[in-house]
Amino acid sequence: MFGFLLVLLCIGAYFHCKQKGCHFHKLVNSHQDALDIVRIRYARGEISSEEFNERQNALK
Repeated sequence: MFGFLLVLLCIGAYFHCKQKGCHFHKLVNSHQDALDIVRIRYARGEISSEEFNERQNALK
């Protein structure tokens, strides 16, 4: 039963990637994405300047 579900999951994942495209290249840009998120959160006022500097330094 478990094997059958695993096969169905793999087939579903294959067709999902084929239709919508898989974006494995986004994993490479995850560092830049994290910096962008920190910058956006700072611009929105969600984090303080001290927290912004700490997070920015940790990501560099």
